[in-house]
Amino acid sequence: EASESDRLCSGRERRRMSEDKAKKLAAEIQASSSSETFDLAGYGPEGLAQLVKAGLGTPIRSAEMMRLTFVCGGGKKVRQKYADNLPSLFGDALKSSGFVEDRGAAASLDCQGRYKFQHDTDKDLKFVHVFPRIAPPDTPGGEGDAALSPADLVIFADLPAFRTMVAKKTPSFSQRRRALDVLKAAKARLAAIEAKLAELQPLSEEEQSYYDSSDADGLQAKQDFLQALLEEMIAAGQLTKPEQSAVLEQLQQKLEAVEAQVAAAAAAGSSKKEAKLREAREKLEARRAAVSALKPIANRPKFASEIGAVQKRLPPLDALQ
Repeated sequence: EASESDRLCSGRERRRMSEDKAKKLAAEIQASSSSETFDLAGYGPEGLAQLVKAGLGTPIRSAEMMRLTFVCGGGKKVRQKYADNLPSLFGDALKSSGFVEDRGAAASLDCQGRYKFQHDTDKDLKFVHVFPRIAPPDTPGGEGDAALSPADLVIFADLPAFRTMVAKKTPSFSQRRRALDVLKAAKARLAAIEAKLAELQPLSEEEQSYYDSSDADGLQAKQDFLQALLEEMIAAGQLTKPEQSAVLEQLQQKLEAVEAQVAAAAAAGSSKKEAKLREAREKLEARRAAVSALKPIANRPKFASEIGAVQKRLPPLDALQ
């Protein structure tokens, strides 16, 4: 009995220490004013969930965008410090707070709420780069900037205004896919808030304001509209070379996932499921082949005619020097 009691006490002490550790790191994250690196050695699912909720669940007050890098694994020298599945656990915790994985994300304001994984073979370390949501720092004596950000316009505009905005402001495939990612992140954030309400948990003022201002059906309608628009652009071959590569990479990832599901269904002896999965795989392969065969387009820069006219006038000026 004493031994069992000791184990219970030890378990509670470990949980308390894990919570304290997560709170301390979360405070450091919230205090960040520029890009920084943090170490996730020793973290498990509970600690990661607490860390993400407290450190990244609310916007960081900053005058500039930043990249927060989290060390989550590595080679033989450091492997024992990290759980084998730490990157995926951290990714799950981020997704539960509305973050979206984006391999093309960078430290720019339009990449708020995204993250990406990196295996640095030179350093033999595994990183998760997080691009947090940013809020402008408090301005003494003022009420701050009331203008909506581009992401807010995507989230809160009604469908007719959204259609017009997409047509005028996001002509490229990449821009429209980023807008789609914003909508997906907004839906995930709203679902997380609704889950808290279902468990009778109190909401913060920011969460309550977001919940009151959001429209789940409207978000879905805009997501459906954008998804159809992206499919049309792919079918019409309106992809640049980088966009084509990104789509092919995404299709390859889906193919690998389906391959694993086919193997699992075959091992389980589920012939019907295996047949459906093989059919899905064939469609993905056909789609990949079609995208691969596309001839990439070259986007014409804005004011290209004016730029060309000015460039034609430069040689005579050079001759005067």
